[in-house]
Amino acid sequence: MGNQTRKTKRSWASEEKFFARSWTHVFYFWKLRQIMLGRTVERLLSGSPDTRGTRVIDLGCGPGTNLFEVADRCARFPGIEWYGLDLNQKESAMGADRSVWRVSERKLEPVRFLSGDIFNLPFADGSVDIILSSEVIEHLPDPMPALKEMARVLKPGGYAMVTTPNPHNLPELVGYALDAVSGGRFKKLYWKGQDDVSAPPLTAQVGFGHVSVHPFKVWGPWFEQAGIPVVRKVRGPMIFGSPFFDRQRFLSAMLVVLDPLLDILPGRFLTTTNLGMLCRKQEKGQS
Repeated sequence: MGNQTRKTKRSWASEEKFFARSWTHVFYFWKLRQIMLGRTVERLLSGSPDTRGTRVIDLGCGPGTNLFEVADRCARFPGIEWYGLDLNQKESAMGADRSVWRVSERKLEPVRFLSGDIFNLPFADGSVDIILSSEVIEHLPDPMPALKEMARVLKPGGYAMVTTPNPHNLPELVGYALDAVSGGRFKKLYWKGQDDVSAPPLTAQVGFGHVSVHPFKVWGPWFEQAGIPVVRKVRGPMIFGSPFFDRQRFLSAMLVVLDPLLDILPGRFLTTTNLGMLCRKQEKGQS
């Protein structure tokens, strides 16, 4: 009975987390997966006369949640080879199980999952068309070797779509200022209502905390140095989601409604909780 209880507890923990139930966090994930990642990949594939054999890799994929949504959005393109890679073998196995179910029950194309190291990717030089890496590089104390690995495996002209937290997000900076003025009371109010299971203690099972959170002016030259310069910035959602925003329904609803307008306004990258950077490996002969 004890073992069964522990298994049940583990299997439902992800559903019971605050962030699985927060409607403002649901919007954050919708924009991240459907717009920042999904629409970007869709546009890249639309520009190809023949997508058969196109290889798309999601680095740091976890159980494949982002990758499955991108694959579903791009289901109309034939012959895509979808791969997810994560250091955590349990997460990769979860993604593989879900892929098997999708193939069997929904008759969808398979998504293949690998367990591997972002610093030593199990792909040949110039063998990948599109790389996705969402909210991963900020966990790397020294991201440069990982960026160079992305460049190594990309085909000339291939793309990497990378997202990472934006430390120059104006609403977040205002929140920090309010917290300083209030002597720490604003932060307590902001997160009041979050459950303990949403932020379990960091273990050494996979990786690190947020140790490389940088603005675009830092990431841009690094990607350039790695050989995959940024060709387009992609704006994310303004809010990450929290009990505070869940309670402020009118304010949060207005932010959601206005979000498409914010995407086109000057200074739009001051109102995004994460940075999207579309990088491209230069064609041979380009300088």
